Amino acid sequence: MKILIVDDNKENIDLLEVLLSNNGYAVHSSKNGKEALKMLRAEKFELIISDILMPVMDGFQLCRECKRDKKLRVVPFVFYTATYVDKKDEEFALSLGAQSFIRKPKEPKEFLKIIKRIIEDTKAKRIKPIIPIIEDEKEILKLYSERLVNKLEKKILDLEREIERRRKAEKKLSDLNANLEQKITEKTKELEKKIYHLEIFHEAAVNRELKMEELRVRIKELEGLIEKENEE
Repeated sequence: MKILIVDDNKENIDLLEVLLSNNGYAVHSSKNGKEALKMLRAEKFELIISDILMPVMDGFQLCRECKRDKKLRVVPFVFYTATYVDKKDEEFALSLGAQSFIRKPKEPKEFLKIIKRIIEDTKAKRIKPIIPIIEDEKEILKLYSERLVNKLEKKILDLEREIERRRKAEKKLSDLNANLEQKITEKTKELEKKIYHLEIFHEAAVNRELKMEELRVRIKELEGLIEKENEE
């Protein structure tokens, strides 16, 4: 059983490869829709698991191309996405002919359960290849554009929120720094004042010590004169 994983995120590919290969599936991978199409037309695969948001050709376009191809339309197509997760995203994906729409992250056991059921149902012919609900190219393009615009608007909104969050964080940090600087300035002034008073006290103490020493000298001189007079 050969499965093709289409995802531009290597970590996602590695996780799925380990999970599926450990359960007996032969796993191949591709990093975008255009590359995946080449592989699908060169080899036979029994299942496609694709992300949606990818460079060159995204998952929506890949699914559309597969369902337009007579040989590839019989291959069950599963979307596995963390970016396009709205209900309308799912409705559009299924309208293109996808077999299933799975939102990331999914518990490994639950993910495997879904994949096994799709493969078993396909083998037993309990489900037939899904024909796209919408065939009109203009309608598909319109819905596709709506999904892209909606996702872009959400991205812009998320970025604006992130910018505002960072501005608030920077303002808070700036206020904290200003408050800290003010406290440092106040403490510095207090210390300078204490140092000033200590210097005055020290100077007074030194002067007092000098005066005491001068007094002791005078006393000794007087004692010397008294002793001299007594001797005479």
